Amino acid sequence: MNTSSPTRNTRLSLATVLVAGLFIAGCGQDDDVADEERPPPPPAGEEVTLGPEDDIEDETEPDEDASGEVSTEPVGEFSTELYESEDWPAFGETYGIYPTEVRSAVFDGFERIVIQHSGSGAPSYMAQYTDEPVEPGRGQPVDTGDAAYLEVIVSGTTPPEMLDDDDLRNTDDTEMLEHGTQITDLETEATGTVVSFAPWEATSNYIIGLDEQRPYAITLLEDPVRIVIDIQLDDQE
Repeated sequence: MNTSSPTRNTRLSLATVLVAGLFIAGCGQDDDVADEERPPPPPAGEEVTLGPEDDIEDETEPDEDASGEVSTEPVGEFSTELYESEDWPAFGETYGIYPTEVRSAVFDGFERIVIQHSGSGAPSYMAQYTDEPVEPGRGQPVDTGDAAYLEVIVSGTTPPEMLDDDDLRNTDDTEMLEHGTQITDLETEATGTVVSFAPWEATSNYIIGLDEQRPYAITLLEDPVRIVIDIQLDDQE
């Protein structure tokens, strides 16, 4: 029968106590270090401001394409039919909207026309092909020499001279395109001319001259207000 001596048992007991003490001391030291690295919580009700290193969202903006827009995909399904926005012809909550610029670009399978406006809000709009485009108000025929005409009408626009003080505070003072301006220096394959007319009775008319009636898609972007028209090209028909 094996028996342990009192001296051996005493040594084992002391070793166990020593190891346990070192483990407890080490844990307490780690907690102290962690407490030093971790900032104290703010007082109740105090607002916390994050520094740059605390940002959790990537605010990087995507690069703009040649037309000044960020998407190179069509804005909708292509069609040759009449298109009306959901609230057409409502004027909506618009402030100082009038045409200021026309941009264009060609992408894979379609080209894009962007009609930019001053002001703010979300106007309603409609688009359709017409055989007899006319100047709003006067009713004079519009003939740019193109084979087909897509008319786009925006409801809720105002000429700069009609703006009151409240409206003026919502514009960027950009000059309006002159009435009847014909834009021909376009980066396009199918579009030959864009004609811009000044607002008439709270609506603006735009005539897009094409080589033929092609399927198109249209949408509205805000801040700034832009009407985006995508024209389908031959390789996607």
